[in-house]
Amino acid sequence: MIANLEKISPLQVILLLSFCRIAIVLLWFNFNNQDVWITQIIALFYTAIVSAPLLFLSKQFATLTLIEYLPIITGKLVGKILGALYIGFFLFLATLDLSLFDNILKPINYPETPDSVIVLLALITCAYGVYLGLECICRVAEFFTPQIFAIIFFYAVLQIPDMDFKVFLPILADSTFSEINFQAFITAARMNEIVVLAILAPFINKKGNATMIFFWTMIVIIVFSLIIIVPTLAGLGLDLSKKTFDPYYLFIKQINIYDFITRIEFLIVAAWNISMFVKISLMLHLAILCFVQVFGLTNRKVLIIPMGIVIFITALKTEILSSVVVFNIIEYYVPYINLIFMFVIPVIALAIFFLKRTMKVKIDCNR
Repeated sequence: MIANLEKISPLQVILLLSFCRIAIVLLWFNFNNQDVWITQIIALFYTAIVSAPLLFLSKQFATLTLIEYLPIITGKLVGKILGALYIGFFLFLATLDLSLFDNILKPINYPETPDSVIVLLALITCAYGVYLGLECICRVAEFFTPQIFAIIFFYAVLQIPDMDFKVFLPILADSTFSEINFQAFITAARMNEIVVLAILAPFINKKGNATMIFFWTMIVIIVFSLIIIVPTLAGLGLDLSKKTFDPYYLFIKQINIYDFITRIEFLIVAAWNISMFVKISLMLHLAILCFVQVFGLTNRKVLIIPMGIVIFITALKTEILSSVVVFNIIEYYVPYINLIFMFVIPVIALAIFFLKRTMKVKIDCNR
């Protein structure tokens, strides 16, 4: 049990997790066919299945983080090994998000700036956010998330007259039942917010139900994902949406107000930059928190610079800053990596938990 826990509200958690997920949807979404909007809705069903083990364990160990209760279930040694894996997982996500940030920011705004400078400045900014703590990160998300959601809604409303909703007809023309369900499952596997919630649960200042917090987080994510996806597809058409690197950005570039107010896409660019800084800061904070809990340290702030150096070296000494590499990882590997940490490990822990409880009941009965 951590002493002197920082406290955050259920609303802050919902806004923070939604904020971080929508940051990715704003930038990158794979328009496979005209039925992608359906997969977002069906993904709720698969998300519930994949998240069930962690939600159950979080309820059983409400005052502990995932890293704290894994040793209780699996034993001290195995628990530390699993905790170390989660440290690597959050460092990987931080590095991946940082690489994504570099790949978008550099070609558009700073083509002559070395990657090392962009990565270093971004890391310094995020490290400062981590230094200020979880409460600061959540307050930033709480302040900006409603504004960014309002901007997304505003863009969708402005483009309604130019949307062609016939692009969605006939429904399910391009997809089989198995294809729709597979894509929905992959969409659910991308939503690793349940792992973040399993770490943040003890920090929530009200005795909120983690299941309800996660439910509302998923609803918000799906609703605003649809507000991004549906207008983009209706505004650009399927062919252009499939071929364009960032279809949503192209979609909002077409918006003009009464033919004299144009180029309002800067709002979403600013929103994306803020959301990525928050997301990277959160992943770095979680990696440090896991490290502190695995190795029993008391001062998390001394780890900020070493962890930042690890991310910096990893980004520069590997191929992850390459656009081909980073987008291939996001598209083809991230869902399966997520599944290991949000489903496979929790399922194994849950099985051990039930086995121990069953054995305890039998021993008590024999007495």
